[in-house]
Amino acid sequence: MTQAALAAKASVNRVTVAEIETGRKQGSVTTLRALANALGVSLDDLAE
Repeated sequence: MTQAALAAKASVNRVTVAEIETGRKQGSVTTLRALANALGVSLDDLAE
C-alpha cells in the first residue's frame, strides 16, 4: 500500500505517514490507531 493510499484510508496527511515511517515524527495514539485500523493490524503489531 502506498503512503498516499494509507493516508487516505486512515484519514491522515500523507506527509505525516512519511514522517512516522522514517522516524522523523512520533504519531499520536489517535493517529497510530487510525493507521493500524487502516492496515488491519493491532496497535501492538504496528509498533513492532
